[in-house]
Amino acid sequence: MTLHLRRALVLLLLVLAPVPIAAQPAWACSCATGFDPVERSDTAFVGVADDVDAGWLGNEVKVEFAVESVLKGEAGKTVTLVTMKSSASCGYKFVEGGRYRVFATDGETNSCDGNELLSAGHGTGGDRTRMIFWGGTTLVLMAVAGGVTWLVRRS
Repeated sequence: MTLHLRRALVLLLLVLAPVPIAAQPAWACSCATGFDPVERSDTAFVGVADDVDAGWLGNEVKVEFAVESVLKGEAGKTVTLVTMKSSASCGYKFVEGGRYRVFATDGETNSCDGNELLSAGHGTGGDRTRMIFWGGTTLVLMAVAGGVTWLVRRS
């Protein structure tokens, strides 16, 4: 293999290597309008998000609420609901410590259900998705740099 061809392949690898990490599927969330969220839900309450667990894998986020008042249905002192991680999949981004008016059906809620942030929370100190993205990108770049170094030393 000639030196020029080898350099072109390395350059191509450097350009294309981050693409699988940076690419994300495209989805769309479309919500209906003109409905009463209380009528549409089977449980409605005001509460504080005590624990927001997005996990490392999967597309679901489990959110545990400390219930302050029940607007509809039955709810204990705590309620655990599921939403999606991505807003493109109609997921609602709950923040730990945030106080919300929540509307849920069958233990699930989403951005189309009419949830409302009543007061902001303290957050979790960082977004796991961003951390995973930059960590993965760093690993790919280190692998590419190692490959380039190996090719250069072999020449």
